Amino acid sequence: MIKYKTHAVMTIVALVLCVNLIPVSAQEAIEYPEIPAVDFSRVARSGWQFLHLPTTARNAAMANIKCGLVNNDAMAVFANPADLVDVENIDIGFSKFNYIADISYMTAAVAKNFDQWGVFGIQFASLNSGDMIRTENRPGAFGNERYTNLGTFDAGDLLVGLSYARSITDRFSIGGTVNYIEETLDDVKASNIGFDFGLYFKTGFNSLRFAIVGRNLGADQRFGGFNELYGLPIEVRMPLELFMGVGYDFIGGTEEDMHNLSGYLEASHPNDEDERVHAALEYDLNNMFFLRGGYRFNYDEIGATFGGGINLQMAGYKVRVDYAYLDYGRLDATHLFTFGFGM
Repeated sequence: MIKYKTHAVMTIVALVLCVNLIPVSAQEAIEYPEIPAVDFSRVARSGWQFLHLPTTARNAAMANIKCGLVNNDAMAVFANPADLVDVENIDIGFSKFNYIADISYMTAAVAKNFDQWGVFGIQFASLNSGDMIRTENRPGAFGNERYTNLGTFDAGDLLVGLSYARSITDRFSIGGTVNYIEETLDDVKASNIGFDFGLYFKTGFNSLRFAIVGRNLGADQRFGGFNELYGLPIEVRMPLELFMGVGYDFIGGTEEDMHNLSGYLEASHPNDEDERVHAALEYDLNNMFFLRGGYRFNYDEIGATFGGGINLQMAGYKVRVDYAYLDYGRLDATHLFTFGFGM
């Protein structure tokens, strides 16, 4: 019995030694060539892409900046909901965006300040891709054949949401948004719930202000019918984005100043693109005429952005018109208009 146990122990020890020695000798005998690291990109790893589009002409003209802005209105629900605290009473905004490939995108918002209860906002967005020719591959005598005389179909997106903002102190405000989102492609439809949050803080160092914005937080959602019809992934992620940025007034900074020049710098971290940087300037003359410009770094097509605006006050009412020019390079230029009314 002792003899068999001794042989068993020696066999186990020998196996252990072989397992440990073989990799060492293999590494010494073989020289592995260096394998270059593969570039990794998060592009096209989420759905609901219309949530990335510019929504107001003011933001779009300044590289789509969302952090550090001052003198905000109801359309802040699409950027930083914490900025809604700038709404003094009632404010209404509407935007029309003529996007590439005849895609039409419209946004609208209404906000009301309830004093000690905070500011509430309601927002709406609609994207329409227009009619597209339906094609289909069908088995034929010589393999698959494409049929094009099948009529047309359309695609679009819808957003309806509720926002809330409140000033915690005279220098710090918070805000949040809940959105119902719906996307359709022909007779295939999917819906989801998304959340935004925002923080806005005046540092107390001259006019320096700091903001953090999180947009499009939500669960993965199933696009019913896509997997069977088009072979696309069943689960689709929300296009989550995190923004951090600062704003500073180089000239003026108050409503009493005739000339005001503000600068903005913002970093963006999306879950479906590489990190990006936005930089912009805004000049206003007597808080009435505005010139804006910016640059979006690390984008494939769009870079420089430009625009302007007019703010008028008549009989206690505020009327504003803003415009943005966006050059998408090979995809041609687009135009965005925003109209607003406040009291």
